[in-house]
Amino acid sequence: MSSETLVWNKILTAVLNMPGVKVDRVAFLRKSLKDYCNDQRLDMLENVRPYTITTEKVIDSIAASCINFHTAMATTGSTIAGLPGGLAMAATIPGDITQYYFHVVVLSQKLAYLYGFPDFCDENGELSDVASDLLTIFMGSMMGVKVADQGINEFAVGLAKSAVGRLPRLVITKTAIYPIALQVAKLVGAKLTKEGFAKSIGKLLPIAGGVFSGTLTLLTFKPGARRLQRRLQAQRVHFNDGDIDALEFSNIRASFVKAEQSQDNPQSCQLAIAQAMVNMANISDNISSDVQDLIEERIAKTELPDKEQIELLEYLGTQYSFEVDYDLLACDHDVSLEALRGMYDVMCAAGRKTMAEKMYLSMAAKTLGVSKEELDEITEI
Repeated sequence: MSSETLVWNKILTAVLNMPGVKVDRVAFLRKSLKDYCNDQRLDMLENVRPYTITTEKVIDSIAASCINFHTAMATTGSTIAGLPGGLAMAATIPGDITQYYFHVVVLSQKLAYLYGFPDFCDENGELSDVASDLLTIFMGSMMGVKVADQGINEFAVGLAKSAVGRLPRLVITKTAIYPIALQVAKLVGAKLTKEGFAKSIGKLLPIAGGVFSGTLTLLTFKPGARRLQRRLQAQRVHFNDGDIDALEFSNIRASFVKAEQSQDNPQSCQLAIAQAMVNMANISDNISSDVQDLIEERIAKTELPDKEQIELLEYLGTQYSFEVDYDLLACDHDVSLEALRGMYDVMCAAGRKTMAEKMYLSMAAKTLGVSKEELDEITEI
């Protein structure tokens, strides 16, 4: 094994032994997507890829936030490590490099999970040898090593072929990517040797050492992270969507596309909420003046065109029931709660709270993915 490879393996081993370096795939994705998906969809994450349950726009936005966060953390760490006095001079070089690559390893896992890669940890929660090789390849991609990009592509193709039923863990054998990882490790190790020397020169400067080290980190970390993000984005096409039933996937994706298109058009959500309120009112044959006034006031506050407002009110007090687009409302938890509050306000204005009304409200809450505890906060049922 070459000296350059040994340099990289030593650093990677040190990083992988640091507390907090392993990212729990499901926990990370649930936390990242909780503002975009209801609990029912979040529960699917163990078996499906994130873009199965949300839009690619959301995934890209979360990835960008992760990159910005870890860039800031790595840069701050490098600046502090480079300042004279605290962590003595040349002795800080290993610590500086280790903290830098700690953030690289953590960010690599997060980006991989966002863009459809399976869990890097085994059943015992430990990173496997295959995961170490893959992280080495990710590192190479960040540093612009071309063979690393080839390795990511080959791995993604093999992974897509192995995905049957449940989203697997890293089931590709070590021998499949080890030769590429070995090449990348040698090239990364060679670059690290040069980078370590450059940082050591910076630390010999009286005051500018911290600024030099932090600037070097800033100029390398974020561009490299974006390079890896683009590479992982490109592999998304290899992952078929056989994780779940094709028809179910088609229905889910259709709702997400519709929701993404409506983000710049809040009228769609306003219309769905108004329809749900009219449906609640129409459960009874007797529409009171209080109910009519409430719904007219709510509809008047929307941005809906006058024609649509009039059409909504024309159905009030009839036996007609709108087909409410609950999938659209469910894409935003706050909008889901707003819809349920509107429906409950109709019940209160009617002064009845019949069994039929309660059942309709409970059905809507379940469809929207709102928990019983949250519904109890809204209602007095």
